[in-house]
Amino acid sequence: MAGDDRHPAQQTHELVVCVTCRPRGSEERPGKALLAELAAQMAADAAWRVGGIECMAACGRPCAIALQSQDKTTWLFGDMELADAEDIARFARQYEELPDGWCKASERPGKLARTALARIPASGRVLPPDADACT
Repeated sequence: MAGDDRHPAQQTHELVVCVTCRPRGSEERPGKALLAELAAQMAADAAWRVGGIECMAACGRPCAIALQSQDKTTWLFGDMELADAEDIARFARQYEELPDGWCKASERPGKLARTALARIPASGRVLPPDADACT
């Protein structure tokens, strides 16, 4: 990432913001401002790489963000706004401490408790077809 003097090996977690999301009927793309704010809020945390991406296929729920790390659940959230940046940064730090990235909605701050679009299990964590998931 331009201007990031942290060594990539230290950056074990990623916070990704869609920079092409826009509210229906608007030309505004709020992801760029959200990305800049999150990059500033997370700048001191060596474990995080914060960046933008073009489209995460959540166009009906702009602005989309994702949190991911190897061997952890990946989260995709929609309906994020600049006003949510502090809660997003708080959840990012919480996510960093979770061994598998998994948590309940009630444990996530602010709108993140109700705006999850996807919770994708880490590779290798899915159950075989004959396993009873409810036991």
